Amino acid sequence: MKKPKAPSIRLPRTGAGYEELADFFDRHASTELLRKRIVEPDPDREDIDRMLLEYWKRPNTRQLNVRVPARAKQLIDKLAKRSTVQASTLVRLWVIEGMRREAMKP
Repeated sequence: MKKPKAPSIRLPRTGAGYEELADFFDRHASTELLRKRIVEPDPDREDIDRMLLEYWKRPNTRQLNVRVPARAKQLIDKLAKRSTVQASTLVRLWVIEGMRREAMKP
C-alpha cells in the first residue's frame, strides 16, 4: 500500500504583509519548515552576539507596549520559564533577532 503523499506547503507571496506571514508561521511548525528546507538556521552568529553584548551593557530607557492574544502570552511565559528568563527579556531578544534579520534583507 502506498504511503499518502504529504501536502506541499504553500509559501506566502513575495512582499506578503504581517498578517499573511503571521498566518503562515502560525500554521506551520518551525521543525517542519526546517525539515523541508523551506527555512534554514543562520550559522553565523557573530553579528547577533556582538549586538547582544552591546545591548546588555545599555539600560532599557524606552518602553514599547505590545498587545498579544492571551494564548500567545501564556506561551511566551512558558517559553521564558523554560529559558530561565523573564518574559520581557525573551521578547526583547526576539525583537533584536528580528531586527537583525530585517537589516540583512537587500
